[in-house]
Amino acid sequence: MTHQNAGRIAGLDGLRALSVLAVFLSHTGLAGVDGGFIGVDVFFVLSGFLITRLLAAEYARARRISLAAFYGRRARRLYPALFGVLAAVAIYCSMFEPRLSGPLEVLPALLYVMNWVRAFGGYDAVLTGHTWSLAIEEQFYLLWPLILLGLMTLDRRRALIGLVAIALAICGWRYWLFSVDHVSLARIYSGFDTHTDGLIYGALLALLSHERVRQLGYLWPVGAGYLCLALFNPHVVGFAVNPHGYAVTAIAAALVIARVVTAQSSLLVRGLDVSPLAGLGRVSYGFYLWHYPVIHVMLYAGHDPIAGFFGGFSHPKLAMVASTFAVSLAFTLASWFVIEKPAMRLRFPRRPSPERRLQTH
Repeated sequence: MTHQNAGRIAGLDGLRALSVLAVFLSHTGLAGVDGGFIGVDVFFVLSGFLITRLLAAEYARARRISLAAFYGRRARRLYPALFGVLAAVAIYCSMFEPRLSGPLEVLPALLYVMNWVRAFGGYDAVLTGHTWSLAIEEQFYLLWPLILLGLMTLDRRRALIGLVAIALAICGWRYWLFSVDHVSLARIYSGFDTHTDGLIYGALLALLSHERVRQLGYLWPVGAGYLCLALFNPHVVGFAVNPHGYAVTAIAAALVIARVVTAQSSLLVRGLDVSPLAGLGRVSYGFYLWHYPVIHVMLYAGHDPIAGFFGGFSHPKLAMVASTFAVSLAFTLASWFVIEKPAMRLRFPRRPSPERRLQTH
C-alpha cells in the first residue's frame, strides 16, 4: 500500500489548539460552550490519522513496524508530563483535599484505565477524570500496530474495507447499547469498545490516496459548520451524544483534516498556522493534562464550590476564565520546557548488531 509523506503538516497544530480550547472552555462551565467535548473527538481523528500515517510510512520504508520503538516513543512522549501532573495531584490531595482519594485520582490515570472507572461509576475523579480520553487512545494503540500490520499485507481496497467494517461494528455495538435500558450514557461515552471509531476514521483517512483525501477536503465547510454548531447549539450538542452523533462528529473532523492536509497554501491553513494557535497546539497535550485540575482547584476547590479560589464565582466570568487559562498555560509551559522537551531528547542506545560489532572492532 502507498502512503503519504510523513513530514509536518501546517495547520494541524492550530486545529489541536482550537480543539483543546473548546474542551477547556466547556470544562470551566462559564463560557457557554456546552459542546466543547467534541474537541476530544477531533483529537481522536487527528491522532488516528497522524499515528497511522507514521506507521504506514515506516512499513513502506522497512516492510516492518518496530513495536518496541513505537511503544517506547509513546512512553517517552506521554508519561513524563503525566507523572508531573499526577505528582501535583497527589500532593494537593494529601495537603488540601483529604476528602478526595489520592490513590483513586492517580492510579487509574497512571494505568490508563480511567475510562473504565468512569464507565462503570467506580469513582468520580475530580482532578483526573479527563484522562479517560487518554486511556481510550492508549488502549487503542496497544492493538492498532498489530492490526495495521495485518492490513498492510492486503491490497488497498481490502484494507480500506476492513477498516470500514471495524468502524461499522463499533457503531452497531454502540447502537445496540443505546437500546438497552440499564446501560448508562457514561458507559457508552467512556467505553473503549464504543468510542474508538473516531480513531478508525483518522486511520482510514491516512490510508486513502492523496487524490481521494483531496476530494473529501472539498466538503470541509460542511464539516466545519457542523463542528461550530455542535459547540453552541443545544440541539446539535444533544445530537452529538446520540447514537448517530459520535460518527458524524468524527467524520466532520476528518473532512476538515482532509482539507488541511491537501491544501497547504489555502486561507484555512494560513489561519490555523498563525503563531499563537500553532504554539498552543504544540503544547496541547500538557495543556489538556493541566487544565482540568487547575479549573477544579481555582473554580470549584474539589467538591466545595464555595471554597474555590474565586470565592463561589464572585468575580466576572471573563476574569475567572482568563485566570484559569493563564495558570493552566503557565503549568503547561513549565512542563514543556522542564519535563517534556528534555524527555523527548532522550535516546536509549541500542545494542549493535553482530555485523555492526564486526565493523567497529
